[in-house]
Amino acid sequence: MLEPTLPVLSRAAALSLIGGGVLAATQPAFAQAALPAVRMGAQAIDATGEAFYGADAGIWQANGINAEVTLLSNGATIVNAVIGGDLDVGEANTMTIASAIARNIPLQVLAPAVLYSKRDANANLVVAKNAPLKTPKDLSGATLGVGSIGDFNHISVLAWLDANGVSPKSVKFIELPFGAVGEALQTGRVQASFITEPFKSTAVAAGQISDFGDTYLAVAPEIAVVVWFATKAWIKNNPETAKKVVNGIYATGKWANTHTAESGPMLAKASKMDPAQIATMKRLYFATQPDRKYLAPILDVAAKYGGLQRPVTYDEFLGLS
Repeated sequence: MLEPTLPVLSRAAALSLIGGGVLAATQPAFAQAALPAVRMGAQAIDATGEAFYGADAGIWQANGINAEVTLLSNGATIVNAVIGGDLDVGEANTMTIASAIARNIPLQVLAPAVLYSKRDANANLVVAKNAPLKTPKDLSGATLGVGSIGDFNHISVLAWLDANGVSPKSVKFIELPFGAVGEALQTGRVQASFITEPFKSTAVAAGQISDFGDTYLAVAPEIAVVVWFATKAWIKNNPETAKKVVNGIYATGKWANTHTAESGPMLAKASKMDPAQIATMKRLYFATQPDRKYLAPILDVAAKYGGLQRPVTYDEFLGLS
C-alpha cells in the first residue's frame, strides 16, 4: 500500500516537472468565486482518493472550499509542488513528510488519511512458494529484499524482526523492485522480501510466493500510512481555510468508508482502471478524526531504526487537530 519514501527534489527540479506538464491534470471542482480555492495534490489511487472523492461527491464545496485537484505520479512530486507554492495541500506517505520535517523543511501535517489495521491486513513480507521457512527465526542469517533502504517499509520489517525475537543485525537487506520479488525468491537471491500490490497479486498468480508476515502490524495495531500536509506558511496565512480543509478531510473519510460503491467509479475515472477490476478490490479505510495512536508509533520506530535525520515529535508533526 505504501509507496517508498522518496527524496524531496530541489525547487528547480520540481518546477521543471511542472513545466513539463506533470501538473497538467488539474481538475477544478465546483468553481464558485465566493469559496476560497485550495489547490490539492494527490495520486490516482485509492490511498489518496479523498482528494477526488471529496470533489466529485461535493464534500469540499459543502465545507466551504473550491477544490482544484491535481493528480500526480508520486509523493515526492506532490511534496515539491507544495514546498514550491504550486499546490496548497497534498497527500503523501507519512514517512516522506516526517523525513522532510526532520531535515527542517517547514511542512506540517493537517490530518491522517488512510489507516492500516488488522481490518485491512494483507501480508507484505513473502517467501518463495513452498519455501522451508516456517517461523521468523528461520530468517536469521537470511538476505531480505525491500524497495528502498531506509523507507517505512524497510523500517517496518526491522520492527517486525525485533518483535519476533530476530536481531535485525542478523539479516542482510538489498534493494529489490517489487516487480522482481517473485523471481528473486525463486532463484534464491533473497529468502524473503517486502512486496506491495499489484505486484503481490501477480506473483501469487504466477505461483511464485507465499505469505510470511504483516510487518505494518508490528509497528502498532492501527497506523496512518498516508497524511494530508501543507507548509507552515500556508497554514499560518490561511487559518480559516486550513480548518475547512481539515473538516472536509474527515467528512470525506466518513463518506468514503461507507460509500465504496459510489466512490468506485470515481476511482476508475481518476486511475483509468477498469471499473470491474476496482469492484473486486479490497478498498481502504480513512481516518475520521485525529488520534496520536495513528502517527506517534511511526515516528517512534523511524527514530529507533535510523529512518529520520533526527527524531520528530508528534506535536511537531501534526499542525491542526
